[in-house]
Amino acid sequence: MMHAKRNRRRNAGMAAFSAILFLSVLAALAVVLFSTGSMNLAQASNQRAAHEARMAGESGVSFLTNRVQNCGVLGSLRGPALLNSLAAKMASHLNATANLGGASVSYDGSTISIPRIGLGDGRSFTGAITLPAYDRLRLTVTGQFVAGTGGSAATVQRQVALDFYPTWDQAIGFGLCSNGPVEMGMNTDLSGVTDPSDGSIYSATAGTAVTCGSGHISGDVSVSDPLATMSLGGTTVDGVIRYNVPPVTMPTINRTPYKSLATTVMNSPNPPAGTYKNIRIPANTNPTFGSSVTIQGVMHVEAPNKIYFNNNVDFTGIMVADDPPMGSPDSDNYIYFKNNMTFKGAEALPDTPEFAAVRKLKGASILCPGFEMEFKNNMDSVAGIMALKTLTAKNNLASTVLGSLLIYGSGGLDFKNNTDLNISLSGSSPPPGFVGYGKPPLEPEPDTYTEK
Repeated sequence: MMHAKRNRRRNAGMAAFSAILFLSVLAALAVVLFSTGSMNLAQASNQRAAHEARMAGESGVSFLTNRVQNCGVLGSLRGPALLNSLAAKMASHLNATANLGGASVSYDGSTISIPRIGLGDGRSFTGAITLPAYDRLRLTVTGQFVAGTGGSAATVQRQVALDFYPTWDQAIGFGLCSNGPVEMGMNTDLSGVTDPSDGSIYSATAGTAVTCGSGHISGDVSVSDPLATMSLGGTTVDGVIRYNVPPVTMPTINRTPYKSLATTVMNSPNPPAGTYKNIRIPANTNPTFGSSVTIQGVMHVEAPNKIYFNNNVDFTGIMVADDPPMGSPDSDNYIYFKNNMTFKGAEALPDTPEFAAVRKLKGASILCPGFEMEFKNNMDSVAGIMALKTLTAKNNLASTVLGSLLIYGSGGLDFKNNTDLNISLSGSSPPPGFVGYGKPPLEPEPDTYTEK
């Protein structure tokens, strides 16, 4: 009997111990489960905050990519000129808008800084644009998400970066771009119409690359040959004078889209006054046009040819010329305008079937990189790019050029005294036949996309 009582007491003690042990295990498990649950909640909260910050960064990349590509910067610019122009364009498009809430885009010469732009629900982003290479821009966007409220609020950030490259021929980013020397006489002004940088000069020649008498240049003056010098005389330069800049390659121009539209053969050596439409001048015709000539559409000049215009030429369209045969002297590939010359763009042609195709070829005026050209007096507006081997302009030249002057030959460009040249590149894009035609000015490089 006593033994049974002892067994019952022992069993009761063991049961109590087991119960206590079981409760302890349950309590420990509860603590672990509570800690794990809290940890999981914290991890989930952190992951959500990081995801929101990353999404804010990606939203910023999308928004700023749109602004970069559509702000009006030219895809022909490179180096500091590209970053400087983009800074001005971005400020013009974003400052004083609701996006910035009274803040402004800032620029210190090396970084374009876009202030915080709110997206709502605690999300926002900031941006920075730099120039990591001569022909590259880098957009870095920092997305932010504010997690929590009050004193426990914390900001989570994620960074997204993407590079852009300019797509257009670099040469058409200069007002005057020449393989040879640029000479400008007394009282010569070169000005950008809508942007001072449009009145810029580049020369690739050695020796004295740029020579000026007196006057004014609104843009930069750049030379690439390390031994080149400049003689600017009494000319004031508003932009930057640059030596030993990276070389600029002249565009290779495909003239096929233009030449195929010149369907009327004009083979008279003495064509009378009148109107000529979509003409082709065979090689060795060597015509001298009389006074009061109107030319409409495409004028295709085969090489070699010497062409003279006397007085009062009204040209609407595009002049293109073949490259001269090997060994053909410059004197056999020459175009001369004596007095009173006006070039209107292809878009100004009559809206008739005979000019329907030509009207689409806007942006170029003279594409004759193998020909020398001379203007003697009173050249009026030129509505497009001029590409020539050499160009000489004499006496009282007052003109607005809606595009670059590209000089392919070592003879360069020579403006005599009393020249007032106003150049507008802003908003222009490469015409047909040039690299970059139909492309946006800046393209993103998907392979450079990174997240941090």
